[in-house]
Amino acid sequence: MRKGLFLFLALLLPVLIFLFLHFFGKNEFVVPVLYQTAAELPTNCELDVDLPYIVKSDKVNVTDGAVVLFASGLSNEIMEDALFQLNRLKDEFGDQAPTVIVLKKSDDELLQVENEIVLNAADYEHEQQCVFLTKSNRIVLIDAETHIRGLYADASLKEIDRLLLELKIIFKQY
Repeated sequence: MRKGLFLFLALLLPVLIFLFLHFFGKNEFVVPVLYQTAAELPTNCELDVDLPYIVKSDKVNVTDGAVVLFASGLSNEIMEDALFQLNRLKDEFGDQAPTVIVLKKSDDELLQVENEIVLNAADYEHEQQCVFLTKSNRIVLIDAETHIRGLYADASLKEIDRLLLELKIIFKQY
């Protein structure tokens, strides 16, 4: 009799935990806004900003959200692979996908692409380090409120998968 009671309780406990979490738990993920404090901002740029940081660029329009790729220094082969990976955004999100903007230096000999912006070397460095705050990253995710939501080292499969996941969370499609 005691064995039967213990077996019943052992089976009942996981069911009760599952039901409790199902009805009272909240499963929500959040992609944080980056650069919310002044301590996170670079010291070598003279930034007059409100916090959390909002991207204000006179060279790149990101008012509706965007994914910005800093392509200078890439080979054409790596550039093509990066664009292939970033095209997965359109496949995944369709019309809701953020615009992919490619920034290049004027002396780069990279293939021409849609939504590319060619800058001189000084402007390119300023945009990369002081406007988009990329540090050593090549890809930046900007949301519709022009906050920086993600920094990605490159356009590798792993990084673009992370970008896709974070966009799904932002769009609440999980």
